[in-house]
Amino acid sequence: MNVKYKRYIRFFLISFFLLILTVALTVGVIDPFFHYHAPIGGVNYIIDDQIHQNPGIAQNFKYDSVILGSSMTANFDTDLFARTMGLNTVKLSYNAAYPKDIDNIMQLVNDSPNQIKQVFLGIDVNTYRAAPGITAYSIPEYLYDDSMLNDVSYLLNKDVLLDYIILPQVKQESTPLNEIYCFWRNLPCGKEYVAIYYDRPEEFNDMLPADTYRDNIDENMRTYILPYIESMPDTQFTVFFPPYSILYWYTQYAEGNLEAELEGERQIMEQLFAFPNVRVYYFQNDYDFITDLNNYSDYTHYTHEMNDQMTLWFAEDDCPYEVSAENYEEVLSAMEEWLGGCDYEKYLPY
Repeated sequence: MNVKYKRYIRFFLISFFLLILTVALTVGVIDPFFHYHAPIGGVNYIIDDQIHQNPGIAQNFKYDSVILGSSMTANFDTDLFARTMGLNTVKLSYNAAYPKDIDNIMQLVNDSPNQIKQVFLGIDVNTYRAAPGITAYSIPEYLYDDSMLNDVSYLLNKDVLLDYIILPQVKQESTPLNEIYCFWRNLPCGKEYVAIYYDRPEEFNDMLPADTYRDNIDENMRTYILPYIESMPDTQFTVFFPPYSILYWYTQYAEGNLEAELEGERQIMEQLFAFPNVRVYYFQNDYDFITDLNNYSDYTHYTHEMNDQMTLWFAEDDCPYEVSAENYEEVLSAMEEWLGGCDYEKYLPY
């Protein structure tokens, strides 16, 4: 081969190697997914990818409490947890989270060096009644495991380099840590917006037996939630049922799920009350709130002011929405009676 071409090939290979090395080192040093370390002071970080950034936050941030759950938890402001309860809280929400999603991230929380004082867990029964083991999204194993051999998927990722390193520095933009994943905060609320996304039920199914989902709920709780409550006796678990709008309940009624949904809540509470380190809050019977569609951006997602209010209630010693082993049956029976006699039509947004 011509010496000249050998030089070109050598130059190309060396240049290519240096480029790859530079990209890998840049991603590893800046580390926008926090896979190796916490954020570096003076560097801009955009935090908007729950699947890829939650594991790094769980493993490498310093905190003493966590927020877990679906998008119902996304609008919490962690600064308010600090002001009202003195907690250094991180939010580890997953949109449409299933119990297995909670388990995946709690494994990393448990393995972190942090001493966890409180876990705030939002429960959506419609995911707990699903088949055990499913997740909202497939997780990128290279960010959730301890192996460095598969980190090439992260270190040589074009999207990571462009969207999470170069652009934030160019635009001088950074996500406030207290507002990460607040996707719903900027969406407008009001009856007219709810109407855009809500499909009025046209068919009404027979009511399913109340115990329809009992086996799924039992396995999901027993496999993915209760082991952490049992193994962390010094950690307080604050579990809450978020306030969906009246249209959510109308849909459950039309689909024949209403009695099974409420029985699922009863079943979950019964299991939770077996542990002394659990407090349970039931916000679904705030009837004035759930019937006012101006509080919602769609049929389940509520204004961020409600997240703030829930935080304030968590900080109180005497919250009207906290339920106990002594009164949960009464609370759920009253909810069932109210929903059973509700004139849903008058709350429709059109």
